[in-house]
Amino acid sequence: MKNKQILINHLLDNFPTVAKRTLPWLAPIACQFSLERLFNSFFKQERAAGNLDFMQDKWVAIHVRDLDYQFSISLASGRKSRQLQVQQQRAQSDVVLTGNMEDLLLLMTQQVDPDTLFFRRKLSLRGDTELGLQLKNFLDTIELQTHLPKVIHTWSLLLAEQLNRRHLNTVH
Repeated sequence: MKNKQILINHLLDNFPTVAKRTLPWLAPIACQFSLERLFNSFFKQERAAGNLDFMQDKWVAIHVRDLDYQFSISLASGRKSRQLQVQQQRAQSDVVLTGNMEDLLLLMTQQVDPDTLFFRRKLSLRGDTELGLQLKNFLDTIELQTHLPKVIHTWSLLLAEQLNRRHLNTVH
């Protein structure tokens, strides 16, 4: 258990620096392709059920502030099977969600209520607030354990729990 905790702390302490140094070296098309495959696979059930229709022909930019990385995502219309599209550094997006990697992880793992992150100014939303609220409400419904392999889900929760502990210690 102690070794696991050391590994978790090491990952949390070093991943942002490694990612920030690595991302500029990756080809934008490779990142775009990888993100599209990841999101389309991850949200396969939601796409089929129409739960992402609110994003049709709308662009949501995700800006990971501490990694200085941004991409935009949209649900394409006119295709037989609804597919999520990703673009790197899109000039115009309908809404921009901004946060540090840690806060976005806490949001995705539902370790912290999104409203708490917004009120603490850890996350910001700019642009079409209605679309932003739809996105927030959609993310609140995601059950990670049904979308991720068990080992990845377990590790994401361990990382998020440790992050949450760190955040609680800095708040008090």
